[in-house]
Amino acid sequence: MNAPALHSAPAIAPVRSRQAATIARAVRREDLPALLRLCDEHAGQAAFERLPYGPARDTLLELEEALFEPPLRAWAWIAYAGEEPVGYASASVGLSLLERAYHLSLDGLYVRPDWRERAVEALLFEQALAAARRFGCANLQWHAPAWSEAARALDLPRRATRIESLRYVLPLADDAH
Repeated sequence: MNAPALHSAPAIAPVRSRQAATIARAVRREDLPALLRLCDEHAGQAAFERLPYGPARDTLLELEEALFEPPLRAWAWIAYAGEEPVGYASASVGLSLLERAYHLSLDGLYVRPDWRERAVEALLFEQALAAARRFGCANLQWHAPAWSEAARALDLPRRATRIESLRYVLPLADDAH
């Protein structure tokens, strides 16, 4: 299998929900302030899950490099209801030596509480799924807390295989950067 096309953003058309004003599309540089606000909301709501990760870095350099400078190392999609940002998804490519294949790892999927149950999660998930297919990945993977009803709703219709596992996080010293 060929390596994913990591040099440019996937040319995935925006996906619209049944509510014509809601769209999900690839993040652009001008979306960064809205994306960061959504990330901050997400981190605040999931603070108990994020304990081992630590706080977000103050600089945007790594984020901008990963999302916008070839070779791309991450992808993000943002959902808007009209002009209002209502959710985001982010992903990065991983490699399985055992499968000898790439996979797309859905790293984050967040929708503002008032916009849940309106198919926004599905719009964002479809963007990630389309990217995984475009890159020739063997599969799309994501981690979710066992208690998350939203995560279960995403995998049931797609017949994803649920694999029980533990995730370990080893923070690296700040002085290493």
